[in-house]
Amino acid sequence: MDQKTNETKGTIEIEAKVLRDMKAGEEQMALTIQNLADQLDEAQDELKTTKESLRVVTKDLRDTRLLLHSAVELQEKAEDTATACENVLKGFLMRWLTSENQEHVKTMLRFYHPVQRVKMMNALLTYLLFGKKMHLEREVEKTHFRIVCEKIDEDAVTLPSHSLMVNLMQKYGLFEKIND
Repeated sequence: MDQKTNETKGTIEIEAKVLRDMKAGEEQMALTIQNLADQLDEAQDELKTTKESLRVVTKDLRDTRLLLHSAVELQEKAEDTATACENVLKGFLMRWLTSENQEHVKTMLRFYHPVQRVKMMNALLTYLLFGKKMHLEREVEKTHFRIVCEKIDEDAVTLPSHSLMVNLMQKYGLFEKIND
């Protein structure tokens, strides 16, 4: 019986040790589960923040896309208007030149940026109509302006446009200043 009691005591001691180890493992697992739950909560909070940031960025992107689309449409309208103005100026300028000189001027203007092309034609028309030479920025523009002005001067006396200008001057006269 002593042997049975010793075996029972040993079993009880082993079972108590196993139970103690199991309780320690259970406590460790509970801490691990709690840590994982905390990490999951943090990850969920971060996910919510990220989702909100993504929503804001998506909205901003949509707004930017709409603005870009509007800007492209406005740019196209501006380019169409500029092209139309350029064509009107070019058409008016070409009336004062012979066919040969028109080709020469078109070749020169072809190498200019549209804005510089319009400025050049404005300067040429100002010279043509008012006899005033405008100041141009670049040396190449000044040279081209001088060349075209010479061609205008050569062509003006032989073209029908010169006759039109003479008729207008005779009809309306020249005014030094407007009297009140």
